Amino acid sequence: ARELDEVQRMRSTQDSFVKLVGGIAPTVFGHREVKHAILLLLVGGVHKSTHEGINLRGDINVCIVGDPSCAKSQFL
Repeated sequence: ARELDEVQRMRSTQDSFVKLVGGIAPTVFGHREVKHAILLLLVGGVHKSTHEGINLRGDINVCIVGDPSCAKSQFL
């Protein structure tokens, strides 16, 4: 119940997404878009079924590509 209350409280604030993104690899400076993508990956998508009966999983995949020493491994 305590965790549910905390989630409800966070839901009512304007900057909850910014705070959650700030918790992704806080020691890595910048890379805001990568942190956004990782947060959305952790939350996940919505499973859907079309009218034709096709199932869409709703899984989110992220591929991080960049130069060496750009903190890519820190996001794992």
